[in-house]
Amino acid sequence: MNFLDKDIFEKIKNGDDVAFSQLFDKNYTPLCFFVNKYLSDLDKSRSLVQEYFVDLWINHQKINIPDSPKSYLYNSLKNKTIDYLRKEKRLSRRAAMDIPQNSTPFRDLVEEAELNKKINASIEELPPKCRQIFKLCRFEELKYSEIAEKLNISVKTVEMQMGIALKKLRDNLSEYQIFNLLVFVFSKKS
Repeated sequence: MNFLDKDIFEKIKNGDDVAFSQLFDKNYTPLCFFVNKYLSDLDKSRSLVQEYFVDLWINHQKINIPDSPKSYLYNSLKNKTIDYLRKEKRLSRRAAMDIPQNSTPFRDLVEEAELNKKINASIEELPPKCRQIFKLCRFEELKYSEIAEKLNISVKTVEMQMGIALKKLRDNLSEYQIFNLLVFVFSKKS
């Protein structure tokens, strides 16, 4: 299956989180290197690509892919990168003029810490094999085939266990609006 076929975007548009996960897994690294050509900072590039996928999932029902899905991904990220660079340039000018910038409100930091705690607790509630596969995929960023080889299981088993993990996490965290993005883009915090 070509992961840039229009079919995968149709599935994502219909809320198929497995298709979204496949798109993310297959394209995350090449897109990071693409963005890094503009930013020359791999950490910032990763953050921008993750943010892009978050936005893509949040707005998945509005996806309207033209003839070339690959061009859509790369052009969207190019535009997002240009916007980021413009914003950074404005912020640099403000900093140079010694205008104080607002920091993240304490309440937001507390809410983020609370949410991270609930996410980690939900991950720990997964069945052992399911949890192991989920962590290898999301935190060690291994591909399904690499996980299958490492654990001596089939790729289908990895896919099935990831589906179970995502469903259980969705059920456990359904009260949070941002759950869908967190399933795919966890911070490295543990």
